[in-house]
Amino acid sequence: MSFESRRLHLLGIALVFLKTLKDLFLPLLLFLVSQVFQRGYSLFWLITGGVGVSLLLLAWGFLSWYRFIYYVKDGALIVEQGVLARKRSIIPRTRIQAIDLNQGILHRLFNIVSVRVETAGGNKPEATLVAVSRHDANALRQALTVYDEHKEEGYEETGGVYKRLSFKELFLFGATSGGALGLVLSIFSGAWALLDDVGLELDWLLYFSWVGERINIVFLIILVIFILWLLATLGVIFKYGRFTVSRHGDRIQMTYGLLQRTQVSIPVRRIQAVRMVEGILRQPLGYFTIQLENAGYGTQSAEKAILWPLARPKELKFILQKFLPEFNLEASLETTLETTLHNTLHTSLERLPQIARRRYALRSFFPVFLVSLPVFIWLPWGNFAVILPFLGGLWGLWKFHDAGWSLKDNMLVLRCRSFARTTVIVPSGSIQSFAVGSNPFQRRVGLVSFSLELASKSHFGLADIPVSVGVNLMGWLRTRQAKTTPGRL
Repeated sequence: MSFESRRLHLLGIALVFLKTLKDLFLPLLLFLVSQVFQRGYSLFWLITGGVGVSLLLLAWGFLSWYRFIYYVKDGALIVEQGVLARKRSIIPRTRIQAIDLNQGILHRLFNIVSVRVETAGGNKPEATLVAVSRHDANALRQALTVYDEHKEEGYEETGGVYKRLSFKELFLFGATSGGALGLVLSIFSGAWALLDDVGLELDWLLYFSWVGERINIVFLIILVIFILWLLATLGVIFKYGRFTVSRHGDRIQMTYGLLQRTQVSIPVRRIQAVRMVEGILRQPLGYFTIQLENAGYGTQSAEKAILWPLARPKELKFILQKFLPEFNLEASLETTLETTLHNTLHTSLERLPQIARRRYALRSFFPVFLVSLPVFIWLPWGNFAVILPFLGGLWGLWKFHDAGWSLKDNMLVLRCRSFARTTVIVPSGSIQSFAVGSNPFQRRVGLVSFSLELASKSHFGLADIPVSVGVNLMGWLRTRQAKTTPGRL
């Protein structure tokens, strides 16, 4: 399908202007503070300078827009851009893994989209078209990918298998996201700096005393945590609102966002594994997030890989059957996975030997002990740090309890814990490398560790499995990969 040379939508001028202004905002602010205000320039000169800088940036945005053209020729996307230096990028259709559409607030006002072209193994988009009409975006995607024709003349696609997240599920997803922790730490560090600015010495007791004289500290902590939790929940709701997933032919498409609409399209052949992630807050409620390991997005953030934000174990079978039948396991293993995602699992997966129990506890105990020792010695309240190593040991026992694996035909099911508990379904053909090794301490008790790497650059593995299991896993992988094509389902 031909696609003639075109420029971006005129809104691209404003978008380039705003992006450049955002990038230069901090340097300009520092310049104003360090130079302009110290020299006492009048308001007239400040306004004149601001208008002049804005006009220069607007002119740069126009030139960037004018010099930016894109077209499809001989099965490749060609992008030419650059104001001072001309750059020409050629992206063959065979390398393109996904063409994602995004709509910010300005895009939605003018009924246009931003197009991001992803290639296999890329850590960032290979090309970004910041302002394209929806008609041109659909035409470009049809020219560069084999895509299902059953779609409406608009932003979202219809037909195929379709599922939408309810508001109740969305709210619960946001409420259990744990995003407030980062906000708490950020505001706490900002408040700490503010206390330093008002002249208080670096003394924890003095800080708490100073705050306690002015407000009930317990009430303040509860109020701040609640407000931050609410903000984090609302942020997730706005980001993932109207979340839908659909499958069209050999592609899975996720669309989400209340203010900024994002549309992600992933070829099924590039999906390396399926992960069920149970956060600390979601695990007691019996919920998990289904994510995709996709070779087309490299090591980017996991948000692009969310197949379904919030699911219960009983929904796993339906979701796999409808959207990923390539990963739909037989009934026996489905039951195993459903049991795996409950806290009551004891026998469904192969468990680590009991001799590894102490090793997991000690591996978590000693690092925390070494970090806590200076606190215990030098700080006046450091006596409380004596409990931290024991909490680390308990965390290690928790990791031991959750670890396990299972084999079924060409699928390896692996479960482990870092902070969240993760269950992974990995086809043998997706495994790029597999290693089994041991240290002298493991060899003394007949244990080994194994690790595997996918084309998405993700690593999984388990420590302290029996030697016989390591040998069986290596044999299973050699046998299965001899029967399948690597990197494909």
